[in-house]
Amino acid sequence: MDIREATAADATNLVAYLKELVAEPGICIPLTSDEIVTVEQERKIVDDISRSPSAIMLVALADGQIVGELSLKSISPRRAVSHVGTLGMSVKASHRRKGVGRELLEAAVQWAPSAGIKRIELYVYARNTPAIALYERSGFTHEGRRRGFIREGDAYLDDLVMGRWLP
Repeated sequence: MDIREATAADATNLVAYLKELVAEPGICIPLTSDEIVTVEQERKIVDDISRSPSAIMLVALADGQIVGELSLKSISPRRAVSHVGTLGMSVKASHRRKGVGRELLEAAVQWAPSAGIKRIELYVYARNTPAIALYERSGFTHEGRRRGFIREGDAYLDDLVMGRWLP
């Protein structure tokens, strides 16, 4: 497996990856198939991130295919909170519990100080116990619960706020 920064050339594969991901039953990401951006929109997103000194998008590749992705970006250029980064990550079902998420997280944590990020926060579905366990093993702690934050059909689900300070 290879972990590297995403490039605009990955846009087509990232859109295909997202389409596969949202088709998984019980997926724990707040995205539906009709909300996936076009390849051109994804190319612009990736290009904007790659130009930012305070953001990164990583992809995990297995046999040349995207099997995971992670984005980390400073929440604001304002000095009072520019040290805080928000993290989002997903891994394809076929590659979960095989170290992909751990490697993506390690790469992001290693990169963060170069962007002035000293605190990483993330949000995770409260039902996503495997991801929560991964984040805990990676040094993230529970900081809160957002009740009914995610709407899935007619149901309202909780998510957890987790954070980690970097050395």
